[in-house]
Amino acid sequence: MSKSMSPDELKHIGENCSQYQQQRRASSAVMRLYEEEGISCSTCRNWSGFRCVIDAFDNVAANIGILSEEE
Repeated sequence: MSKSMSPDELKHIGENCSQYQQQRRASSAVMRLYEEEGISCSTCRNWSGFRCVIDAFDNVAANIGILSEEE
């Protein structure tokens, strides 16, 4: 990922990613936070906080036109 992504872009990418897996947390307060935010890279178990650990992010972002394939 070569540029910082806005929350809207992270949400758009997460909604279009076939590898999206919602994070599961024991705390009900944390679970409500994730449920309220909805599908987004930031609520995906494959998101480390700044990158996708399974390298799906760049492919999805390029496919939906957020990143160019060269980035």
